[in-house]
Amino acid sequence: MPKHVWKCDHCMETNESFDETNDHEKECSSNPDNKYCCSCKNHSGDGFWMYGESFTCLKNLDMDHFEDYGGCKGYEEDK
Repeated sequence: MPKHVWKCDHCMETNESFDETNDHEKECSSNPDNKYCCSCKNHSGDGFWMYGESFTCLKNLDMDHFEDYGGCKGYEEDK
């Protein structure tokens, strides 16, 4: 029997609960509002961005813990 699921607007995450999906979207690393590397046009690398050595910043910015401070200050949305 088919189930109704909700999918994040920014990644492949799915949930059976709208509220869980909505909460996820607010913190999703692919949400441009969060200003994380994977949705920035200055992101460069071979492979999946989360594995440190696989990504670099074309602006040579420090990428450690910027999530804790409201996102990267050099963020530019990759449209």
